[in-house]
Amino acid sequence: MTTKLSNNKLLSLVLLAIPLVLIYVPFAKFPWHIGGIGLVVLLLTWLQDRNLKALNFKTITGKTILTAIVLWIILELSMDFIVQPLITRILNEPADYGVFAGLEGKTKTYWKMLGYMWISAAIGEELLFRGYVFAQLKKIIGDQKLVSILISAVLFSVPHLYQGTAGLITTFIFGLAFGFIYVRYQNLYLNIIVHGLIDSFFLTMAYLGYLSFFG
Repeated sequence: MTTKLSNNKLLSLVLLAIPLVLIYVPFAKFPWHIGGIGLVVLLLTWLQDRNLKALNFKTITGKTILTAIVLWIILELSMDFIVQPLITRILNEPADYGVFAGLEGKTKTYWKMLGYMWISAAIGEELLFRGYVFAQLKKIIGDQKLVSILISAVLFSVPHLYQGTAGLITTFIFGLAFGFIYVRYQNLYLNIIVHGLIDSFFLTMAYLGYLSFFG
């Protein structure tokens, strides 16, 4: 019974659609919205497979953390000094990060946002857009890694439309990078750490009043 459910492509398509639709149903405030979707993802995966192996929760070791830090530095430098400036120049407009401008100088809000970000973006988004999306796509289209990376990046970028065209493209490229990292290392914890470090740096720069750095 479990094997049949696990291999049912139509079922996997439906299960893939459920949390993606929930993104646009505001059943809870930030960060509990994406956090709640993460719980739905865990539940659906368990009901489908009777385990969570497909989500690739691997052991966190010193090597995992070191690898995550190295990947974060490489990704941060390449995005901040090459990719984002190039996107801004081509489109003649920077990504719209105005929603984070109110964070400047507000220490209490900064620490609260930092915690919320790890719950929603680092854990919630990686659980959904990498662990879960890749697991369901594998059941639907097979081991098509490049296709899965592209689909995952598109799904990941669309909810960031509020950041404008430049922000949408930037998020898509981040999605591609996160997808390649996930395919290469097959460790969701690694993705969570890298994503968390990326957003922690962003929020810290916003707190210090340097949002223009990302333009």
